[in-house]
Amino acid sequence: MQSFPPQPSRRRVWPWILLGILILIGLGLGLLVFLLTRGPQIPDPAVLKVELSGPLPEYVPRRFPESLFTERTLTVKDHLDNLKKAASDKRIRGVVFKIGAFDAGWAKVEELRDAIAELRKKGKFAVAYSEGMAEQGYYLALACDELYMPPGAFFEMNGLVSDVVHYPGLLEKLGIEVQYFRYGKYKSQSGEMLGRKALSDPVKEMINYNLEMQYHIFVAAVAEARKLTHDEVLALVDSWRARSEWARDNKLIDAVAYWDEVESKIKKRIGVAEDKKLATVKPSAYREVSPSDAGLDGGKHKMALIYSVGLIVAGGGGFDPFSGDSSQGTDPIIAALREAGEDQSVKAIIFRVDSPGGAGLGCDLVRREIERLKQKKPVVVSMSDLAASGGYWVSMDGTAIVAHPSTITGSIGIFSVVPNLKGLYDKLALNPEVIKRGAHADELLGVRALTPEEAKTFDEELFKSYNFFVDLAAKGRHQTHEQMEEVAQGRAWLGQRAVELGLVDKLGGLETAVALAKEKANLPANESVRLQLIEHRRGWLDGILGSDEEEQTARAIHQAIRASGLAPLFKQAGHLMPITPAMLERDHLFALAEYEVRMH
Repeated sequence: MQSFPPQPSRRRVWPWILLGILILIGLGLGLLVFLLTRGPQIPDPAVLKVELSGPLPEYVPRRFPESLFTERTLTVKDHLDNLKKAASDKRIRGVVFKIGAFDAGWAKVEELRDAIAELRKKGKFAVAYSEGMAEQGYYLALACDELYMPPGAFFEMNGLVSDVVHYPGLLEKLGIEVQYFRYGKYKSQSGEMLGRKALSDPVKEMINYNLEMQYHIFVAAVAEARKLTHDEVLALVDSWRARSEWARDNKLIDAVAYWDEVESKIKKRIGVAEDKKLATVKPSAYREVSPSDAGLDGGKHKMALIYSVGLIVAGGGGFDPFSGDSSQGTDPIIAALREAGEDQSVKAIIFRVDSPGGAGLGCDLVRREIERLKQKKPVVVSMSDLAASGGYWVSMDGTAIVAHPSTITGSIGIFSVVPNLKGLYDKLALNPEVIKRGAHADELLGVRALTPEEAKTFDEELFKSYNFFVDLAAKGRHQTHEQMEEVAQGRAWLGQRAVELGLVDKLGGLETAVALAKEKANLPANESVRLQLIEHRRGWLDGILGSDEEEQTARAIHQAIRASGLAPLFKQAGHLMPITPAMLERDHLFALAEYEVRMH
């Protein structure tokens, strides 16, 4: 009888099959994680190609699920990190900037200029190319080794200007009376746009002073970079012609050339044959390259990076459908500050501010949190384009304050606009009926003017709030009330002057703030630091379920307003909407906003 070897039982086989499947899944997941985390592959040699156009934000919140389908906008810090990595990355031979119409203030440009200067110190080249640019784009391009424009390209260098449109005359025609209150005498261009038919002499003085200082900074940069005298630059500004050929003939750019010709020059510079393709790396891809992959130290010590961007209001923040401005609520800022304070591995906090102001209560809640936090560890404020009024309020209790020469800061003052819509209601045959309990219950309803007694009380309360602001600023900056009053009065200053006045400690950007934070935290100056962003945002489940329905509705309204072509009018009218019961709190009544004096 023939015998057969025993066959394995099926019960003993299937565990091995299952194990094999699990091993294959694990290997697949491991490979996927490796591919996702290793970052982009950078060719050698390569050039970092930075195309600057559109908004250049300080901070972009990550929203789920939008973040899955759209690429996050590059921020100022993204560009700064890229330039720092490129300076050390042996694969990156240089950087080329294609400069278009980008939206940023002068201080952001100064920070990028400083980063370009550091890159060039490391032996890397920086080339600028533009098919059309104005003063701010040119200010950035001046930091590069070479500047090129194609034939017939638009080149603007005809000086700086600030324009103000006043709305009270139009509002009168509509039947809207504006009741304007403010302290101090320089407060402010934005307030006087809404509250006066013409600028007061002090506000004109402030605008002229800052415009002259910004103009001098720009002219000095042109003279130094293009090896011209100050007077020669002034003469060129006044004799301006708008074409690239004029810029070349007057030594303002290096040559008139098409992009393919500039590419050929770069190829020759890095040793790439003319018939070969120039390897370029996009900033969005290079953002994913780790510091260690670029040859940088990952950072021995950790510091927290916390942002305050936009208008500051108490609570969670929101979106204004009329102006299109987002407001940053104090809740997420305070939560981030507390998290940084409780994290023992965080040696110091860099508080980055880019804010035109906000409302008194919200700003003071953030200031108080910083006042408490700095007892535990240093809080160094790094100012961007704007840290004025409420933006200065949240900054003034920092351990130290760093600003750029062109940062708009200070504006220690306060204003409020109370509209009376009775005339408009009469024109439209609207009949508001008010039933009240309490003599002043309808004081801020917008259906009538304030009585002399109410206006006097309102003004007195505003004055108390102003003195409260000055007192806190004096305490934060270790001055007397009288000393602070001399530089307060609602006056906005550029950072270059603010340092001299004691409102700011040092000129510079994030790198300067980090160096100062190391000093305050008693860390060795030569030891590296990594910045860890701390942000509090709504969760992924909220994003899916749409819990921010009001914000989405507001954004939809704003898009409709933009499409109508009436956005500029609505932007200002939005600040004059009737005050509702929900707004009847100090946070809203005493607005601190100091909108940027545009110098373009």
